[in-house]
Amino acid sequence: MTILKPPTELAMNVMYNSEYYYVVDFPDRHGIELVDKTRGRAGFLEGAVEVKFRASMADFAANEPSVESVDEFLGHYDALLTNPIALH
Repeated sequence: MTILKPPTELAMNVMYNSEYYYVVDFPDRHGIELVDKTRGRAGFLEGAVEVKFRASMADFAANEPSVESVDEFLGHYDALLTNPIALH
Protein backbone atom coordinates (compact mmCIF):
# COMPACT_ATOMS: atom_id res chain seq x y z
CA MET A 1 0.00 0.00 0.00
CA THR A 2 1.28 3.44 -0.93
CA ILE A 3 0.53 6.39 1.31
CA LEU A 4 0.40 9.64 -0.58
CA LYS A 5 1.75 12.71 1.13
CA PRO A 6 -0.20 15.95 0.78
CA PRO A 7 1.41 18.51 -1.50
CA THR A 8 3.96 20.70 0.21
CA GLU A 9 3.10 24.31 0.74
CA LEU A 10 4.30 26.68 -1.93
CA ALA A 11 6.13 29.73 -0.64
CA MET A 12 5.09 32.99 -2.24
CA ASN A 13 5.74 36.63 -1.47
CA VAL A 14 3.77 39.60 -2.75
CA MET A 15 6.27 41.98 -4.33
CA TYR A 16 3.81 44.59 -5.55
CA ASN A 17 0.08 45.23 -5.55
CA SER A 18 -1.70 48.16 -7.15
CA GLU A 19 -5.09 48.84 -8.66
CA TYR A 20 -3.84 47.48 -12.00
CA TYR A 21 -1.07 44.95 -11.30
CA TYR A 22 -0.16 42.21 -8.86
CA VAL A 23 3.37 40.75 -8.68
CA VAL A 24 4.11 37.57 -6.71
CA ASP A 25 7.53 36.01 -6.13
CA PHE A 26 7.73 32.20 -5.98
CA PRO A 27 11.26 31.68 -4.62
CA ASP A 28 10.99 27.87 -4.55
CA ARG A 29 10.15 27.87 -8.27
CA HIS A 30 12.64 30.63 -9.16
CA GLY A 31 9.93 32.64 -10.84
CA ILE A 32 7.60 35.60 -10.64
CA GLU A 33 3.95 35.77 -11.56
CA LEU A 34 2.77 39.05 -13.03
CA VAL A 35 -0.99 39.70 -13.16
CA ASP A 36 -2.73 42.47 -15.10
CA LYS A 37 -5.93 42.93 -13.13
CA THR A 38 -7.68 45.05 -15.76
CA ARG A 39 -7.19 42.57 -18.62
CA GLY A 40 -7.56 39.45 -16.48
CA ARG A 41 -4.27 38.05 -17.77
CA ALA A 42 -1.18 36.61 -16.07
CA GLY A 43 2.24 35.30 -16.95
CA PHE A 44 4.98 33.42 -15.14
CA LEU A 45 8.43 34.91 -15.61
CA GLU A 46 11.44 32.65 -15.25
CA GLY A 47 15.02 32.35 -16.43
CA ALA A 48 16.75 35.44 -17.82
CA VAL A 49 13.49 37.41 -17.99
CA GLU A 50 12.82 36.75 -14.29
CA VAL A 51 16.37 37.77 -13.31
CA LYS A 52 16.14 41.06 -15.24
CA PHE A 53 12.64 41.75 -13.93
CA ARG A 54 13.71 41.08 -10.32
CA ALA A 55 16.68 43.46 -10.67
CA SER A 56 14.43 46.18 -12.11
CA MET A 57 11.95 45.80 -9.25
CA ALA A 58 14.81 46.04 -6.73
CA ASP A 59 15.95 49.29 -8.38
CA PHE A 60 12.41 50.63 -8.15
CA ALA A 61 12.16 49.71 -4.47
CA ALA A 62 15.44 51.47 -3.68
CA ASN A 63 14.24 54.73 -5.25
CA GLU A 64 10.70 54.79 -3.79
CA PRO A 65 8.91 55.35 -7.10
CA SER A 66 5.32 56.39 -7.62
CA VAL A 67 2.68 53.74 -8.23
CA GLU A 68 2.16 55.22 -11.70
CA SER A 69 5.81 54.75 -12.69
CA VAL A 70 5.87 51.13 -11.49
CA ASP A 71 2.59 50.39 -13.30
CA GLU A 72 4.01 51.97 -16.46
CA PHE A 73 7.09 49.74 -16.19
CA LEU A 74 4.93 46.65 -15.66
CA GLY A 75 2.93 47.57 -18.76
CA HIS A 76 6.02 46.77 -20.85
CA TYR A 77 5.51 43.10 -19.92
CA ASP A 78 1.87 42.93 -21.08
CA ALA A 79 2.77 40.93 -24.21
CA LEU A 80 3.99 38.09 -21.97
CA LEU A 81 0.72 37.88 -20.04
CA THR A 82 -1.11 35.23 -22.04
CA ASN A 83 -2.82 33.14 -19.38
CA PRO A 84 -6.43 34.10 -18.59
CA ILE A 85 -7.29 34.51 -14.93
CA ALA A 86 -10.11 32.28 -13.72
CA LEU A 87 -11.77 32.70 -10.38
CA HIS A 88 -12.88 29.54 -8.62
